[in-house]
Amino acid sequence: MVIKRGIILFISFFLIQQAYTQPEMVNVGGASIINISNQLPENLTSERSVVILDIPTQMKDGFVIRGDWKKLAANAHKTFRKIGVDPIAYVYLDDLNAGPEVNSAYLSLFQKRNVKNLIILNQVGLFPEETYTILITGFSAENYIKNGQNGWKESDQELNQVMVRLGRQVLRQKIERSNLLIPEQPEYLQDLVIFEGTRLENYPSRLKSLKLAVVAFQKVPGDNVEDAELASKIAAYNQQVEEKNKRLDAIMAAYPFKYDIVTETNEDALYKAGYQYALMPLSSTGHSVKKVLNYPTTATETHYMTSTFDVQNRPALKRIPINANVTKYYVKQTIVKDIHPGKVWDADVSWEQGLENFIYNLNQAFR
Repeated sequence: MVIKRGIILFISFFLIQQAYTQPEMVNVGGASIINISNQLPENLTSERSVVILDIPTQMKDGFVIRGDWKKLAANAHKTFRKIGVDPIAYVYLDDLNAGPEVNSAYLSLFQKRNVKNLIILNQVGLFPEETYTILITGFSAENYIKNGQNGWKESDQELNQVMVRLGRQVLRQKIERSNLLIPEQPEYLQDLVIFEGTRLENYPSRLKSLKLAVVAFQKVPGDNVEDAELASKIAAYNQQVEEKNKRLDAIMAAYPFKYDIVTETNEDALYKAGYQYALMPLSSTGHSVKKVLNYPTTATETHYMTSTFDVQNRPALKRIPINANVTKYYVKQTIVKDIHPGKVWDADVSWEQGLENFIYNLNQAFR
């Protein structure tokens, strides 16, 4: 009997350890690795959280369109409030990951608002084959998520079941609840002020004599990953990054002046390294990108006209819905923080085409 109990305890301990160390890759402000745990953060119902949502995109008239993520946020918020979780803001994953400077701005805001936990709520697939996943982990003031930190995860085909299990886990852990003044409705974090400098609708003339820093796609550190499946995923991800950076270099060959492809994204560090200008990407819906770059927008707009070029290398226009996913490139001045998005709106549905448009229009302006 003692032997059986010992075996049971050993198996239980082994299973707990397995659950505690199961790694998974997530991409919030950059790819990182989380160890999936069977325990929620002990301060989940006593400290502030941010909910980061991701839902399936939809195709409409040939364009990738963002779905109604606010509907998912509103449904989840009702349960968070009952449990005692205090989400001070809801943000869409693509907006947070829109670009290096946007990442930094959200990170700074979360620091200032004393965020302690990140709640990543994900929907994969559409009715009737959808799956909802919630992943809760601590917030790192340095880079959102530290590699190897713990996180609690649950998945189900029904959002209600995921939220019920979250509530049960809070009770099971006997987590102290002190979040009492939780808003009845979710707060959506969208119109974040990103840039300190001025938006100048031109291409800096000093680009002719100064080398431009071009921000590369970033790899995931995976040297010390022991889990074979995760190591394989990281290797595949990094291979895709290498291929993107090769395409980036190939497209930049059309840029008329000197440039370096760099891994650094912080403008102060770039300035210290000798770069006064950096080329930055911004990827989100057209409407979100315009808001971030301080373009004027109106409530009646349904499409934006993108300045591109045709097969004969002649200027052309493309009509793209405002809620379609696009990438816009811009030049950042690393000293006074001014931004130079160019004289025309040239965001496009792929980062490659967005970059080609930007370089084409820059070449046109410098002729």
